[in-house]
Amino acid sequence: MADAVIAAANTLRAKQKPLKDKYRSDPSSALVTLSSSGDLDPTSTSLTCSLSAGQAARKVAGLHKAAGGEGFDATGELCSGDMLLESLVACFGVTVRAVATSLGIPINRGAVTVEGDLDFRGTMGIKDPDGNAVPVGFKDIRLIVQLDVDDEHKSKVDKLIEISERYCVVLHTIRNGVNVATRLEAALDAGTGNDSRTRGADIPASEEVLKLN
Repeated sequence: MADAVIAAANTLRAKQKPLKDKYRSDPSSALVTLSSSGDLDPTSTSLTCSLSAGQAARKVAGLHKAAGGEGFDATGELCSGDMLLESLVACFGVTVRAVATSLGIPINRGAVTVEGDLDFRGTMGIKDPDGNAVPVGFKDIRLIVQLDVDDEHKSKVDKLIEISERYCVVLHTIRNGVNVATRLEAALDAGTGNDSRTRGADIPASEEVLKLN
């Protein structure tokens, strides 16, 4: 098991080292824009938003290619940043459908796209040229809505979007932030019921964990 862990760490170092070197020499290359989109199907009898083909079936999270991962095309693994954007697409799309139904606005066609700019230096522990820590997380997120409605309802579209923004759960969570409490619970050994956590183990500081090269 120890050999496998060491081998995995060495593999990750090998993948991330050229990326880290690139991000240090060219900080702009660490800025990646992720995107997700979905369609508002007017033929659906339920208020749904369909994610783009294949996205809804992605269930395994992995590192983004910009952080040393293989990418979805190679392994079927989806970056959790993409998952976050997809959740906003899905939530806002469903909310638009619900509000449009409530306001009596038939949607002939519609689409929701979310783009997010992410500087991978932050999550990889790389400082900017001035030696300052780069913030972890998305810098900017753009929510783009395209709706095709009959002329008689076009004057109501702005109100439709305004109300949808007011009641979209994921949009409010991202915009306003929320307290997140992290709790580590003991893992139990199968069949024994004993706490399997190793006490007193030498755990490096967070800064050292990120020094993979």
